[in-house]
Amino acid sequence: MRLDWKGQPVQVRELGHGPAVMLVHGYPLDGAMWSGVARALSSRFRVLKPDLPGRGENPVQAQGTIESYADFIEALLDQLPDPAGLAGFSMGGYAVLALMKRNPARVRALALVDTRAAADDEAGRAARDAAIESVRSGGASAVAGGMIEKLLAPGSRGNADLVDRLRRIILRQKPETLESDLTAMKNRPDSTELLGRLEFPTIVLAGEEDAISPPEEGRRMAEAIPGARFVPIAAAGHLTPMERPGAVAAALEGFFSTALPTAAAVLPSPDEME
Repeated sequence: MRLDWKGQPVQVRELGHGPAVMLVHGYPLDGAMWSGVARALSSRFRVLKPDLPGRGENPVQAQGTIESYADFIEALLDQLPDPAGLAGFSMGGYAVLALMKRNPARVRALALVDTRAAADDEAGRAARDAAIESVRSGGASAVAGGMIEKLLAPGSRGNADLVDRLRRIILRQKPETLESDLTAMKNRPDSTELLGRLEFPTIVLAGEEDAISPPEEGRRMAEAIPGARFVPIAAAGHLTPMERPGAVAAALEGFFSTALPTAAAVLPSPDEME
């Protein structure tokens, strides 16, 4: 899929056929973090895994606000037929919630994955400032050195292939994009009040060993959303879509198959997505 965004062509990787499901990545990553989940979902859905501005197939410069990332997601959704589902991981969840505040009718079903509705507190904002200084002095290498352990559960850190792939994704991010992400997260508004006003099917996923967005917080989010369901992902930390792609895909497939009732099984696409 191609989108002309702010005067530049943006390519969006997709595979499969059926109702559209968009998977929005988090920090400090790109759309490739969803590859295992996307392949599993592609037997029933048209799965899109866009790169947010400033990375991968998206040459548009990142603007340092969650709202600007929400603008991009909304522009993509405008190109998709109804019904459409949306999943946001971590920072991607922040952007999805920002979009829901202003245009909730555009989405038929929502998945919030290892994310939170609350804004950063004072300690959180100070940590973002420290991370920005680290990016300025050490670039993506400094981020990789500090983030890999935080993203993964202890049991996942021994998976050499997973760690190597995660490191490669982080190292290809531009320092200015990482700084934009950190600034956007630091200054994002609180979305807690929104949760009680979400009137469409919603599922909340969290790794049982997530130290960044603890599962207790995910459970409270689900309790605040009318009719929402909480699904813990066993043996996973924050990065559930890469640590346990099969479990995440199973939860999302079951959810979107019900929430997007026109979903029908089709042959999976042969396309490979990194």
